[in-house]
Amino acid sequence: MKHVTFQEYEAAKAEILLGVQYKEDSTLEGNVIRKTYATKENGVFYEVNDGGRIEFWSDKHPESRIYDENERAASPVAETAAAEATTPERVPGYGELLQEKIRTETKDFNALNEFEKFILNRGYLYDTEEELKAGYDRAWKASHGIMVTAEEFAAEIKSRVKWDKELNVSPLYEVLSQLVKEKKLKPGDVFQYAVYTWCLRNPKAVIAYNEGNKWLVNNCGTEISEERARVEVCEEWGFEASRVKIIGTPYYDATDWQFIRFDCAHMTWLWKDGNLYQVYAD
Repeated sequence: MKHVTFQEYEAAKAEILLGVQYKEDSTLEGNVIRKTYATKENGVFYEVNDGGRIEFWSDKHPESRIYDENERAASPVAETAAAEATTPERVPGYGELLQEKIRTETKDFNALNEFEKFILNRGYLYDTEEELKAGYDRAWKASHGIMVTAEEFAAEIKSRVKWDKELNVSPLYEVLSQLVKEKKLKPGDVFQYAVYTWCLRNPKAVIAYNEGNKWLVNNCGTEISEERARVEVCEEWGFEASRVKIIGTPYYDATDWQFIRFDCAHMTWLWKDGNLYQVYAD
């Protein structure tokens, strides 16, 4: 498997993520951190960090490559200096440095407190100590069912979409606030839409249907055609294609992540995140 430099690793990641919205997901298995960054435009970037040995690949470039921080640390000083002279290295922010410290010095990851887990998962997003603490406060509020303010919502999005200085998040926040007022969305769930940054492009895609006991709100941003939606529905659930009518815009990212509203045999259905619900008609 090919070993690459830090600059090559950063360039491969930037090729997929730079200038587009993405959804980040990470899991911790012992000392191994697995991350995915899903984009609409460029597919998914994958990385597995095992003690500083980062294996990475993407949908665009499926061959695995390795950037090993341990090799870099052990490389000759002259070689390192030459590489840095030809390629200026990005200066890591406060949160990223703290994230690295926790990752390299922690012996028992199960013993981490909630703040340390937050840093390990999202620390790289925050350039200063103040931003890091504010980010944790926002996440804490959401986890305790508290709705973030418009200012907090904007700050969280801008920690993820740093390249767009003129970003206007007000239309999306207004849509979410209205859903909360109508009791279609829980106050604490507003925060997650700062992570689903796809909806910044199309706040109207954040729609809800009544399942009877609860409201189901869209968190999927990849639009597909009605024809493909009909095929996906019928293959997954066995409906007869000629009787399926897709309602509204169908969204589909994966077999366990979609939002497709359809009618069949005088019944109203919603396929959301791998589950099929009967919902009330519009």
